[in-house]
Amino acid sequence: MFRIYLAFLILIGVSGPVVAVSPDPKTLAVPPSELSKSRELVQQLGSELFNEREEAEQALGKMGRFARRALLEGVSADPNPEIRNRCAALLPKATALEMKARFEVFLADVEGKYDHDLPGWNQFRATVRNDWTLFGYLISSDRSLEKAARSVFVELISTPANKCVVMGAGGSQTELNSIVIARRQELYNQKYGRTMGPGGGFTVSPMERRDPTAEDVAALLFAESLAPQIVARVPRQASISLLITSSGFSSQVRDTDEKGRVYKAIAVAWLESRNNPLDLYQGMTLATNMGLPNQSLRIASKLFTTPGGTVSYRGNAAMTLARLGSKEHIPLLEKAFEDTGVLTLARANIRGNIGDETPNHEIQIRDVALAVSIQLAGQTLEDYGFIDQFKTNGSGTINYTYTRYYLPDEKRTAAFEKWKDWWAKNKDK
Repeated sequence: MFRIYLAFLILIGVSGPVVAVSPDPKTLAVPPSELSKSRELVQQLGSELFNEREEAEQALGKMGRFARRALLEGVSADPNPEIRNRCAALLPKATALEMKARFEVFLADVEGKYDHDLPGWNQFRATVRNDWTLFGYLISSDRSLEKAARSVFVELISTPANKCVVMGAGGSQTELNSIVIARRQELYNQKYGRTMGPGGGFTVSPMERRDPTAEDVAALLFAESLAPQIVARVPRQASISLLITSSGFSSQVRDTDEKGRVYKAIAVAWLESRNNPLDLYQGMTLATNMGLPNQSLRIASKLFTTPGGTVSYRGNAAMTLARLGSKEHIPLLEKAFEDTGVLTLARANIRGNIGDETPNHEIQIRDVALAVSIQLAGQTLEDYGFIDQFKTNGSGTINYTYTRYYLPDEKRTAAFEKWKDWWAKNKDK
């Protein structure tokens, strides 16, 4: 039902504010006389006379949004199936007209003095406000940021496709999931000029190709942040990383003005909502590219310490922690000190002679967690028994990769014991 009225709303459009439109949502209240009239007409929909039913339906249609409350009551509570069916047929248009009126009032409230019951807006404002709090912004005292949020919201709903995505945040979770999945695939298809053929396959029309805009991606990420469980149903080829990097979204996030803060908040909301390994892996890199190192580290910590994750993802997460992390991340790494999963093998004879049968060494999750912890603490890996199989100069964090250092089996126990003793004495210094 929600998607039906979205389609009606897109069809009738949203006009800009005019002089006669008040910015106060209270002016949208339905007069008691109109409510009473609409309820009477709803009951007339169940008349035994066909002409009376038709006349009532036409009259309710002319009442527009004033009939919406009575129609909702008829759909949900009336025992007469004839009344329920006719109300269901009238409801989408009445709801679309109601939403149109709410939009006009919202747009008229240019100073943001009033609260508005508008699909998508309250969720959008809550998302942005929550993330402003993460950045330490005082929302209540900074009206310019509130106005920037309203401005970005209006930009996002200025096109029918993005309007559908943003307003979908005000519907059910199931409908929002469907909208998000379809929109991500649509943006991917537009980038490559793909259209669905009659047999279900895709055809390519180069003339129809276009990159997504920053607004396209912002609307999608906002909606996806409220639908974090849908990634398993998103076609794998419709990469969110590709869509972000081919739009101007990252540049908007990096801007330091109020609009940039809003875009930054959208990006953080999406990053914080990720829980699938693929999204986490992509998000870790995207966060760095968008100038959000703290979010990259949070994701890296989560990705590395999640048991059973993809080996390459966890290895790259470790490198991110080594490159950007600090001592405060060591307790998170220590959670993986019992994980004996194997990331890769170190070829012990990499610099040996041909025919050398020295066995390879396992590089385990716990070894990498210890190696990164040692580096973040300013210690030297070789002092704990780690061997640099590439023998390059230095052992700083810049050159660290999870395939570079290995810990021989016979030295592993001693290395962890040495770290345990050192960290207990030095972690508070």
